[in-house]
Amino acid sequence: MKVIRKHVLSLAAACAVGLGALGAAPAQAEIVQLGFILDSSGSIGSGGWGIMKNGLANAMDVLLTGADTYEVTVVSFSDVAQTVLAPTIVSAGNLASVKSTITGASFLNDWTNYDAAFTLMKTQLMSSTNYSVGGKSYVNFATDGEPNLCNAGHGNDGYVCGKNARDALVAAGIDNISIEGIGVSSTAATFLKNGICYPGPCDDTIPFNFPTQGFYIAVNNPQGYADAIANKVRIVTNQVPEPASLALVGLALLGAGVARRAARKA
Repeated sequence: MKVIRKHVLSLAAACAVGLGALGAAPAQAEIVQLGFILDSSGSIGSGGWGIMKNGLANAMDVLLTGADTYEVTVVSFSDVAQTVLAPTIVSAGNLASVKSTITGASFLNDWTNYDAAFTLMKTQLMSSTNYSVGGKSYVNFATDGEPNLCNAGHGNDGYVCGKNARDALVAAGIDNISIEGIGVSSTAATFLKNGICYPGPCDDTIPFNFPTQGFYIAVNNPQGYADAIANKVRIVTNQVPEPASLALVGLALLGAGVARRAARKA
């Protein structure tokens, strides 16, 4: 009994020292830029658009439980891109307003222009007083289609234009680009993983190696995006994902793997 008591007391003392050290030198919070790009093209559909923007708005709650301060920028795109939410520090005081702004975004309902999306996100992030090449900045890109349009004067190959605009975003100092492919074709998925995801190689296995690698999640539809995005935010803010939602993501990835194997056998 004396030996056990000695070990218990030693453990308690060690914990007290550890907690004291934590109290004496708390981790320094920093401002992290988070950019969200949402596909608002015609193939999403107005109902799907509503599901996506509501899912992202609800995910904003997660930011208040993170260790850092988060600045959020939201851009939507179709044939053109629009700023839904200019760079904004999310706090308890403005959370409701931020969510309302996101859910109020209009449905663009036209072609799919990756070029416009990445170009506008770059402009918005770099316009912020919190932007720094040495700071942390992460972009999340959600799309259901292949790029079929470029900005004026950029040619007519949507893949090339989208890759060039993505490269410019990376060159500006963005640290990570992660992706949700929403029911995309195998051609689009390959391009998203090899041409858009950053840093490569793109990671599509759980647990994701963030932020060392960009990561890709395949979902079947806009509801799949809404189910996954809160956990995506938890991963990006270094929090533990919810097991139930993470299981949904795992099933989506498993389904994508089965589909790929079936396609190879066909």
